[in-house]
Amino acid sequence: MNWDETKDKELAAIIERFSGYIRANILKYNPRKFGIEIDDVLQDVKIKIWKIIRHEKKIANYSSYIKKIVDTSIIDQFRKLKREEGVYLFEKNRKIAESRQSIPGTALYAEMDLKDLVGKAVDGLIESRRKVVKLYLLNMSIEEISLYFNWSKDKTRNLLYRGLTDLKKILKEKNIDYEHED
Repeated sequence: MNWDETKDKELAAIIERFSGYIRANILKYNPRKFGIEIDDVLQDVKIKIWKIIRHEKKIANYSSYIKKIVDTSIIDQFRKLKREEGVYLFEKNRKIAESRQSIPGTALYAEMDLKDLVGKAVDGLIESRRKVVKLYLLNMSIEEISLYFNWSKDKTRNLLYRGLTDLKKILKEKNIDYEHED
């Protein structure tokens, strides 16, 4: 058995032994209330434990160390969420302000704020597609988005195209004509 197989087995044993403890510590923060997926936190915890094992760090008390890892993972997810929301809102408002005059078919919504309509339409997408579309609207490429989420380019492209199709459908249902010939 080589070094990687030994470390993989050690990781699997730790995760199996402490899976309930890890999940309980994550759930105490009620991450879904804030739009954070439990699986994202679990993945982050597994990665951090794997890095510790890989660097052969000796741990005297796994319970307290894992609790610390869960706490920092939750904090990291909150920070990531806040960064994404802040950047997204800034860019969304800027793009909407730039394109407000060039979108035909918005006369019906003259009294309503167009940025709210688009924002609500984006927020209506399923979570995985919403995350990709938000970053795409911030001018991130498929490669950058796939690196950001540590996904394959194919998965990212698929989620983006499906998300944009859903977004177009939502906007069309609201009689917002976003595509026109010049």
